[in-house]
Amino acid sequence: MFSSPFPNLMKPLKVKDLIFKNRIMSAPNMLFHTVDGRPTDFYISYLEHKARGGAALVTLGEVAVCDGGNHTPWTRWTRDNLPLYAEMAAAVHEHGALAAVELTHGGQNARPEFNTVPVKGPVETVNHMGVKVLAMDESDMAHVADSYADAAAYFYRAGFDAVLVHAAHGWIFNQFLSPLINKRTDRYGGSLENRMRFPLMVLERIRERIGPARVLMLRLSGTEREENGYTVDDIITFLSKAQAYVDLAEISSDGLTNMMASTYRPLGLNVPFAEAIKKSGKVRIPIFSIGSILYPEQAEAIIASGRADGVSLSRALIADPFWVKKASEGRPDGITPCLRCLNCTDSDNLSRHFVCSVNPYIGREARIGFADTMTKANVRKRVLVVGGGPAGLTAAVTAARRGHEVTLCEKSGALGGMLRFADTDSLKHDLRRYKDYLVRRACEMNVRILLNTEADDALVAQYRPEAIIVATGSRPVTPPVRGIDRARHAADVYFKPGSIGGENIVIIGGGLVGVETGLHLKNIGKNVTVLEMREEYAPEAGFCYRAGLMRTVEELGLRVITGAAAREVTDAGVTYEKDGKLFNAAGDTVLYAAGMTPYDAPYFDLYDKAPAVYLAGDCKRVGKVDGAVHSGFFAAMDIGML
Repeated sequence: MFSSPFPNLMKPLKVKDLIFKNRIMSAPNMLFHTVDGRPTDFYISYLEHKARGGAALVTLGEVAVCDGGNHTPWTRWTRDNLPLYAEMAAAVHEHGALAAVELTHGGQNARPEFNTVPVKGPVETVNHMGVKVLAMDESDMAHVADSYADAAAYFYRAGFDAVLVHAAHGWIFNQFLSPLINKRTDRYGGSLENRMRFPLMVLERIRERIGPARVLMLRLSGTEREENGYTVDDIITFLSKAQAYVDLAEISSDGLTNMMASTYRPLGLNVPFAEAIKKSGKVRIPIFSIGSILYPEQAEAIIASGRADGVSLSRALIADPFWVKKASEGRPDGITPCLRCLNCTDSDNLSRHFVCSVNPYIGREARIGFADTMTKANVRKRVLVVGGGPAGLTAAVTAARRGHEVTLCEKSGALGGMLRFADTDSLKHDLRRYKDYLVRRACEMNVRILLNTEADDALVAQYRPEAIIVATGSRPVTPPVRGIDRARHAADVYFKPGSIGGENIVIIGGGLVGVETGLHLKNIGKNVTVLEMREEYAPEAGFCYRAGLMRTVEELGLRVITGAAAREVTDAGVTYEKDGKLFNAAGDTVLYAAGMTPYDAPYFDLYDKAPAVYLAGDCKRVGKVDGAVHSGFFAAMDIGML
């Protein structure tokens, strides 16, 4: 008899007539994949992928309940779109999962460009976008409550099993609950009892519309995480009332860097709030926790200890939708780790083109058939991969899985490329797990690995490759600063630690590499100054990730000077110019991080040594992990197609 290594995580849960086959919900994300308000095939296939991977319940991302409530492009739940949502629910059901939809209203944070009526919230104000917000009156509140009820009824009609009301992350429920925002003087403001009145009215209106048998869920922030904001005790009081209408609560928290936690934030950062609610004795409904729950062992411990009844996973199931199946089968080492790089969220917000750094396939399901990624290539070929960084490892693993005979040569004595820096970085634990995963997968896939080996003519003659993937990475750019020969590249911190002397470090270059190296050095006790000539540091970082980066810079006290152009490296540090004046940043060691340039010379040596030769990773275009992984994956996928 099979004994699950995660018995509590895989234990079914019955909520009314719905059976959750395990304690894992796939949280809503990929919020923007609609065209003219209609969900696309990409959206439907993406949710189906989550269901195929084994989650008990899969949730369609935020759907605004009415005009005036949109903070993203409107997902229109109109009669003519009903068949599309019915197909979405059916796609989830076909893989044994329950289908849910998250309903929301932006309140004072709704965006005018996505609405045709004025933005309204609890009070008259000007929001963080500079938009004038009108105060809602009772007729506005009644309209919003009716809209929630109408939307819930619509999605149940489309075949969805449950509705999740989004009462977290700063939307309209939070705004009414928050004593910092809700300064009303009528019966909807002031005391907690009054501030709860509108949210409870909405929940009651939904329950009246859908009847007693349907499952209604609630996503809540366990705390406002602000001085004088609402507390977990307030949420316990609210839930003790709300449980008359809702059947399950999922606990998150407010604040961008908490609800979208970067790699610098702790794992399971919202679990203490779920635990406090469960152990209060006042809340009887199941409590799920969400927020940086990445590993089955972690999730199992949360449930086994009674801190929550279940977990909601967002980015972990983007990185690997088969997280649940792999865990249930006792294969947790086979789960692709999430980097918490927030590329998924930042790409979704920026361009509505959903991108995961470590999963090239996710979001492409409608264009690349699932079977295409899993089946063998039409023609088995001998493949030589040159370079053992993330691009080369991804290419090798993908080609081997497709049935090719793969040889990977790496000129150094270890695999991982530049990601090997994470072995000694004091903060990049998520990236280190991913690097180790890639190396492990290459070994598991029986890739022939040749270390301390360059791809010269003799090697090519020996292995006679029919396809070559060149993934030789990049080289540092040396900035044109007088005395730069006295400085070392930032990578030496990790690869040549003995060369970094003294307690005072100056880093020339405040892009991601410079700032993140500075954070590591500061975290291990060094005094660090980062000089960036631009007016902001790490501008290449996405919005959400940069918010987390800035928070960590502040918490660790890393000194970053922007608008500072390095002029000379001296024995005493760096002379730099800012606002037309010269200053000196004292340093025992000076580092530079002024960008990278593709190392593509091997490609020009190899381009005619096989019928098909591909470029992948930084030697093609310098970028971050996503560029390396994606280019390696797709290069390998193209081999043996015909």
